[in-house]
Amino acid sequence: MTTETTQNLDTENEIVLIQKPDYLVEIAEILTLQNSQVETILALTAEGATVPFIARYRKEKTGNLDEDQIRDILKEKTRIENLYEAKKTALNGIFEQGKLTDELKENILKAKTLKEVEDIYKPYKSKKKTKAMIAIENGFQIVADEIKKNKNISENDEVLKTLLADFSFAEIIEWSIEIIWAEISANADLRADLIETLKKYWEINSKYKTEKSLEKLNEKDKNQIPKFDLYNDYNLKIRYIKPYQILALNRGENLWILNVKIEKTEKTFEWIVFHYARILRVKLPFVSQLEEWFKKWYDALFSSVENELRSDLSEAWEDDAISTFKVNLSKLLLTKPEYGKSILAIDPGYAAGCKICILDNLGNPLAFSKIFLHKEELAKNELSNLLKKYDVDVIIVGNGTGSKETIALLWWLTTKDIFIVNESGASVYSASKVAQEEFPELDSLDRGTISLWRRFIDPLSELVKVPVGSIGVGLYQHDVPAKKLEEQLGNVVEDVVNEVWINVNSASSYVLNYISGIDKRLAKKIFNNRPYKSRIDLKKQMTAKTYEQAIGFLRIPESEEKLDNTDIHPEQYELAKFVIAELWDGNFVTFFENNKSKILELYPDANEETIEFIISSYKNAGVEKRTISTHKKAIAGGYVDAKEWDIVEGIVKNVVPFGAFVDVGLKQDGLVHISQIWDKYVKDAKEVFEVGQDVRVKILWIDEKTWRISLGMKGI
Repeated sequence: MTTETTQNLDTENEIVLIQKPDYLVEIAEILTLQNSQVETILALTAEGATVPFIARYRKEKTGNLDEDQIRDILKEKTRIENLYEAKKTALNGIFEQGKLTDELKENILKAKTLKEVEDIYKPYKSKKKTKAMIAIENGFQIVADEIKKNKNISENDEVLKTLLADFSFAEIIEWSIEIIWAEISANADLRADLIETLKKYWEINSKYKTEKSLEKLNEKDKNQIPKFDLYNDYNLKIRYIKPYQILALNRGENLWILNVKIEKTEKTFEWIVFHYARILRVKLPFVSQLEEWFKKWYDALFSSVENELRSDLSEAWEDDAISTFKVNLSKLLLTKPEYGKSILAIDPGYAAGCKICILDNLGNPLAFSKIFLHKEELAKNELSNLLKKYDVDVIIVGNGTGSKETIALLWWLTTKDIFIVNESGASVYSASKVAQEEFPELDSLDRGTISLWRRFIDPLSELVKVPVGSIGVGLYQHDVPAKKLEEQLGNVVEDVVNEVWINVNSASSYVLNYISGIDKRLAKKIFNNRPYKSRIDLKKQMTAKTYEQAIGFLRIPESEEKLDNTDIHPEQYELAKFVIAELWDGNFVTFFENNKSKILELYPDANEETIEFIISSYKNAGVEKRTISTHKKAIAGGYVDAKEWDIVEGIVKNVVPFGAFVDVGLKQDGLVHISQIWDKYVKDAKEVFEVGQDVRVKILWIDEKTWRISLGMKGI
């Protein structure tokens, strides 16, 4: 284990060693992994290996770590590095000012988060001296130390003799107290004790602001007030609060509708007095001077800790919300494609009309049109003419405003299948630079209609063009920090793209950009130089390192080399040909043991799982990995006939902790609340549902004004 010094910490040149983190040991302990696994990941990434490449083609070295585990290792490495550097900066900064005490140093070294270090260092970063600094310079530390021994100081105390020549007794006490307050504020143990006490035993309270305050809100925010009825006069222990409840409280507070605070009681004060006495190593009760001032310090400390705890709770909610979003997004992106269908796509609307596009089975737009729902006869005639002229296979309708009336019109005219497609993010795409590059001759409305068709034909290829936060799965994504959300969900898109087989000769540059090791520039270069006859042919476009990282995730079905249409990496080809020739349905373990020397000669890192991977990949050459369907047929006559207590078929579109939103072919998705799933208790809807799952549900009620739909599954 290595150490390094910050610098001398006193005039006698004594050196304090600040231990450099042992990353392997710390990360392995935090993530419950082996040191060798962590070491391998750090070494591979240092060499430029990507997460998808390591997860698939270096699993023999990593012990089968998946993408999330690899990213967790890298995240922990960054966190520990940043914390270490922050501690060095704080220690150096305070030392240079000549103010680094043993207690300060100990608190900095014990700090577990960047925020703790920053809070301790903050007073010393300012060019302006704090009151505590001035007090120390004037020699009041000796008095502060006596007060901390739980002694009442009087004017006759020996310790004051020298100071009384220049300061009054009241000034000495006041300035000494400032020193103690600064020490309390920086005391990591005291803060940690208070946080743990609040987490275990105390409550979050919320209630509406005063009527006078609510009256000052604008009309838009006033309309939000009823949504927070549940959180008026609301009390819940911190340890029981759900992540989405934290969000609701934060939102109500940010809208100036709710007052939210953590309960502060005499019991809390007694606990923290006990903890502080333990730190000082003195007996209770405190003497009057120490108790009087400690109450004032406690108020400020509580406020600071309350903010920190609220921040920690919010961050935990963000992580939980992103986790839910990641699962839902992954399932959505794995929706099976529906290639080879000619389509009539309709983007419904009132004022601007319903935009229509006819596309052939290759996705080429054949015709554009528009109808207006308030001109029903003209709309029927136009739709009839289009259906007669173009023999389309299916009809796609967006789920936005006017979809109910549009589908009702279509049921009068045709028996063809009608599918409802989620429009979330379509308007963002249609106005984007990407859409302009794809269809420079079309306006944004027509681009949006084509996008709906392509979401049905190949959801993955279309959704990678839309900002992930706009796709419409997850919970309250707009309340999560955008950068954090984009990073985490970008990882999901990357994992899915690299999981399914991508035909390099038909994939868009936007999909290629997510392939391991490929950036936007190279993606366009690869796209512009199609077609490719083999993986070797494709190698001409890449550096050796990029080819190594990317090629296993790209398929070329047209290649004479069948392995070019599998997940098998070219570096494994020699081994693969040997395995395929000698083994088909035999035992992998036995085959490996019997042929170990030959196998390791062909691929030194191979093990039994390598052999299994090769056979599985070869057997599934060209097989589509996207198998679930999130497309829902509109109910025949659904908007006219669907009524409460009907039992209908549906597809889960979004899963949140308190339930699931299900597409039952109506205007918008209905909610199966967690209380309506089973008669037995369900802690989290993710235990029951996943995106794309087929379900049978009962329509409990429909609000015809808002089209909110409540669904249930009990008794079905």
